[in-house]
Amino acid sequence: MTDIVLSEQAAAPPLPGAPRPTVLRVRNLCITYGTGDRAHVAVRGASFDVRPGERIGIVGESGSGKTTLGLAVAGLLTAAGARVTADRLEFDGRQLDRSATRRVPVRTPGLSMVLQDAMTSLDPVATIGSQFAAVMKGVQRVGRRDARAQATEWLTQVGIADVDRVLRLRPYELSGGMSQRVMVALAMCSRPRLLIADEPTSALDASVSRDVMDLLVSMTVQQGASLLMVTHDIELCREYTDRMVVMYQGEVVDVCRSDTIARDATSDYTRALLACVPTLDNVAVDRLPTLEGIPLLARGSAA
Repeated sequence: MTDIVLSEQAAAPPLPGAPRPTVLRVRNLCITYGTGDRAHVAVRGASFDVRPGERIGIVGESGSGKTTLGLAVAGLLTAAGARVTADRLEFDGRQLDRSATRRVPVRTPGLSMVLQDAMTSLDPVATIGSQFAAVMKGVQRVGRRDARAQATEWLTQVGIADVDRVLRLRPYELSGGMSQRVMVALAMCSRPRLLIADEPTSALDASVSRDVMDLLVSMTVQQGASLLMVTHDIELCREYTDRMVVMYQGEVVDVCRSDTIARDATSDYTRALLACVPTLDNVAVDRLPTLEGIPLLARGSAA
């Protein structure tokens, strides 16, 4: 069971006419697996905000705690022995409910997630149309005909042609790019305030990756949603996000504007990540820099 402890009382609903609160506020979030001598701290003291309409990238190497953090925020961290604590974990001005007594995750209204591999995240035995119907019935009262009409509209918006045929297909009959577009449409059809995307381009080639990122940005802008993207691709974040949260061994070591991170980064680790990116400046070198041997002495703090 996932054991979640929050050290503050649930926030009161915002007053009518009051300014819209921060979409997501995370303060001193810690995630631990196991207990006693065998305990492993996956995330330690993470703090950051996501504002309305903002695009945030969580970047770092594999194993840095990025996906674990995203799953905890989404309420999908159900691993046995997992324990989540936070001084504050608020979504849309209200404390997130992560009851330790629930074996199956409960949907958080206004929050959606695109999982890492669409080919394995979609139900392999259900048609695309039936999966849309299931999602829509979870957020609104909708009949079969209306659900199909809305599914047709969403699939058209994400650039899928021959929608009637696609609605009859099962996930294994789709290409990787089409599966990812279906996942985005499924996530957005509930009209979320926050979309969490976990490595949305990891299984795609470079050209399709750009198409999917353009799609994520355009869909969230169109719906007025914020985007929290988990990725190891720091260059992708520089292009498609407003701010970056950089993680190293479970800790947030930098929170910077994406367009000025090369200048404003306070952590040696962040600067090392940037130095490892292939560019035209280092195209002639025999060997690219690596993170091995980089001294991590000047870690930044997440304000």
